Amino acid sequence: MIRTLIFGAIAGYVGKKLYDDGKLDQFRDDLVARYNQAKADLSDQRVADSKPVTQVNHNTSPLVS
Repeated sequence: MIRTLIFGAIAGYVGKKLYDDGKLDQFRDDLVARYNQAKADLSDQRVADSKPVTQVNHNTSPLVS
């Protein structure tokens, strides 16, 4: 448990230093860009999936009376 607390404190300190220095801005911008791209792709996929699909069955034979 002590190791976890020490590791958490170190990670928090290093993260705060990186944030204050502005070194996480590029990471944040990349993350936002990827999120927006995924959201747009999902929206395009929903539009494509909502279009009616017509099926043609070529294996039907005419009825013989």
